[in-house]
Amino acid sequence: MGEWNKSKAKGNISESIIEMLINSMPDWKCIKFGVENHIEELRKIVRENFIETKKIKSMPDFIAFNKETGKMLFIEVKYRGFIDKKIPGKSIYNFHYKRLDEYLEYWKETKLIFVHPYPPYFFVVDLKDVEISMCQREQTGINEWTDYWDFGSIEKRIEDLFPDLKDDVLEDAVKLIPFKE
Repeated sequence: MGEWNKSKAKGNISESIIEMLINSMPDWKCIKFGVENHIEELRKIVRENFIETKKIKSMPDFIAFNKETGKMLFIEVKYRGFIDKKIPGKSIYNFHYKRLDEYLEYWKETKLIFVHPYPPYFFVVDLKDVEISMCQREQTGINEWTDYWDFGSIEKRIEDLFPDLKDDVLEDAVKLIPFKE
């Protein structure tokens, strides 16, 4: 299996894990929202109406809705096999600036949930708290850059976002996280 296919599978598994966690809470419902869930319909609309495609392409993966309170959250899920935690108080994530920039422009109210195969397993970053100063760009070739984000000062645990998550459900979810080879 190619690297892209492995990466895509890990991303899909991570999305399924987060969907399972949200749906495990009685008052919450997780609804698939991302462009991949509406691709044929959207292609036709985009082609016929020439609408802004960047916003559509950067749609978050899910809408989480609390039936009791009416609270609604946009959720984007990312698998990261490696998060550099060598510097105390910092969590360095490799994340493409262009992609994050589109989320910040069109979906700033989104909660970005990272799934990671080592404790504490789930990190939540509220995109409204992200600042460009958290990004360090490193040139890796001619016209090639790698972006490293330090979300350590704003990241939260998934239990902070969803306090009703049960420990046993979280333990089961952790067992499903793919490990980096």
